[in-house]
Amino acid sequence: MAGKIGAPLFDISDLQRQNRLRNENAIRSLSQCVAVSATQALTRVLGCYKMYVDPSDFGLSPHLMLDGFWEMDTTEVVVQLLRPGMVAADVGANVGYFTMLMAGLTGPSGRVLAFEPNPAMAERIVRSASLNGMSDRIEVYPVALSNRNEAVCYVMPSDEPKNAYILPFENNEVPSGAVVIDAERLDSRSQWADIEFLKIDAEGAEEKIWEGASGLRAMDKLKILILEFQPGRYADPRAYLNRIMDWGFSLSLIDQRHGLVPTTAEAITSGNPDRDVMLVFQR
Repeated sequence: MAGKIGAPLFDISDLQRQNRLRNENAIRSLSQCVAVSATQALTRVLGCYKMYVDPSDFGLSPHLMLDGFWEMDTTEVVVQLLRPGMVAADVGANVGYFTMLMAGLTGPSGRVLAFEPNPAMAERIVRSASLNGMSDRIEVYPVALSNRNEAVCYVMPSDEPKNAYILPFENNEVPSGAVVIDAERLDSRSQWADIEFLKIDAEGAEEKIWEGASGLRAMDKLKILILEFQPGRYADPRAYLNRIMDWGFSLSLIDQRHGLVPTTAEAITSGNPDRDVMLVFQR
């Protein structure tokens, strides 16, 4: 039987109304974590949502288990932009931190599509959704996304699953440490056609994922794109950003201190090519 959502210990709307330090301290004070098994831990994130995480993960899970939040600047922007009733997609969902946040914000009239090719991570999202009474609005797809429907090689560092990445599957050769999985275009299924809010964090696969979403862009339902971006990962990073903006999107940077700051493709690509930033496109 699915769980029921009770009164939250922390009001998510405070992320827009209150000081960040106050919010982080409040969320941290509400964070709890218990071991469920050798491969599962249960923690509370954002003072609201119960989540299953991987205790052997040295990257994301320690922050969720001890602090109860992750990337607060991006968290605040999601709260700012996502509205009840919207259809949102979390690509590269990992254990589902942003998935749970999105589902809470869209409410029962909305939908959240979580894409996570790691089957163990995808199963954690399914369990967390049930535990929080949100299985009716969260759909989990254990597939990779790309610009073609094809088999690819999936590589996941054992202690840093958030840094998993995709390689081509060529000549039936599988690199050491990789497994062969299916990849699909984001515009290849009718049940994905209504996405209005799209977040992509896919360790360098973002450009191919965007190419595979051309059908969504043409239907003009997609209004907001949040994108992890590191210029050095792409052959022509400026052209990549300009191609996105050619669809009528404005560009902003998520600044850690100032939130959404309007910017340009030239400004983003003229700095350190190894700098990770989060970008927001709106139309």
